[in-house]
Amino acid sequence: MDPSRPLLRRGAFLSSSAHAVAAIILIAFLLITLLRPPLSLSTRPPPLVDSHEDQEQECDLSSPLDCADPRLFHLMMRSTIDAFPAVHFARFGLPVPGDPPSASCDMAWRARSNSSSATASPTATTKDYRRFTISLNPRTCAYSVVSIGDYHSGPNARKPRPGASNATTAAPPPPPLSRAQFAAAAYLSYYGGGDRCKPMPHYRRSLLCALAEARYLNRTLVLDHTLCLAAVYTAAGMPEEGKRLAFYVDIDHLRSSSVAGIVEERHFWKDWDRWGAKGQLGLRLVEDTRVAPTKFSKSKDTLIVRKFGDVEPGNYWYRVCEGEVERVLAPPHLAIRLAPSLMSIVDAIISSMQPDFYSVHADANAAEDFKWKIEESIDAGRQVYLAGEGVNMVLVEGLKANHSNLHYLDQFQGLWRKDSKWFLEMKRLNGGVPVEFDGYMRNLVDKEVFLKGKRRVQVQL
Repeated sequence: MDPSRPLLRRGAFLSSSAHAVAAIILIAFLLITLLRPPLSLSTRPPPLVDSHEDQEQECDLSSPLDCADPRLFHLMMRSTIDAFPAVHFARFGLPVPGDPPSASCDMAWRARSNSSSATASPTATTKDYRRFTISLNPRTCAYSVVSIGDYHSGPNARKPRPGASNATTAAPPPPPLSRAQFAAAAYLSYYGGGDRCKPMPHYRRSLLCALAEARYLNRTLVLDHTLCLAAVYTAAGMPEEGKRLAFYVDIDHLRSSSVAGIVEERHFWKDWDRWGAKGQLGLRLVEDTRVAPTKFSKSKDTLIVRKFGDVEPGNYWYRVCEGEVERVLAPPHLAIRLAPSLMSIVDAIISSMQPDFYSVHADANAAEDFKWKIEESIDAGRQVYLAGEGVNMVLVEGLKANHSNLHYLDQFQGLWRKDSKWFLEMKRLNGGVPVEFDGYMRNLVDKEVFLKGKRRVQVQL
């Protein structure tokens, strides 16, 4: 036997044993290293610090909120459900920027009706839209809902009325007409008269008469889209020229409700100077308001001009519709509708009140027993809107004892002040020239809110 063989086996055994011990020591070292906390001397910053610093840099508290952010949408929905546990919500609308846009969002929803009436539909729903005050954490940019407004406090989330448009926008100039296009139509124009600068009920009556005659003759009415506002409606107490009809009247509706339409006077006469001034087209002149339209309803002339004299009151436009012709010249009252710019103020006022509010109209001669007449007609505690020229702070303070939930037009001055949406939009649409919320606008808005009341009380003293 070779004497070296046992020595070789012993060396192999020792070598393998050493390797096993080394492996065990290495594994133990690795376990201790992995399980012990990280060394505080590590120079690598935690990744959360960089993320936090990035969030601070991207969080701008002055910029508008991203109301379309799904995280904010879900937060608003959860906050609403938590705030109204007894309400069964059907669906929520997407939030939109509120006012101010940097701290609020408006959101609408539909909820299933809780009516116990036997006639109530089981699928009936009610709608509401409210303003949510949102805060943004300056360190983490996390959203939180601070408060939820009252009923209908979020008008920006309200769907616009069908067919609503901003008729205050100046209509673009019509494209030039060819002679054939211009001659294919028939026109009616009122020239002169004593209606200028008269109170608006007078102007409205005359305008309705002109519309009625144009409809009867099936002619396009040539109409001046500017007017003179009577002194009673202006702050200076003087008549004011240059007011646009579109400040007060829905021009789009007026145009679409007319049988043959209307055309702005200044555009018409440019085309007439081009095609009709040299006798190329027929012109019929009617100088007596007593000449009934039945006398020239068959006229083939392109243009019929009613010329009014200088002597009042015989030169008022509405004289055309008086007498025997009343049966054929019925005034189209539905053609005149409030301008969308004013309706937006009306909607905002109504949205701030309960849907079943009562309205009271007081004339300018309201006496001391006005309070007694109101309390006789309206239940105590009922939300009331006071309208009319007879409203003053003396009457308001006298009614607050029994009607704490009392409203009147001047409470809502923020809707037309110089930093309001209405003021800025009207200024933009008026070519940068500010538009005053004049006395006639006040009358129109006040009357429209009064008419929207669930119950209307007219107090005449």
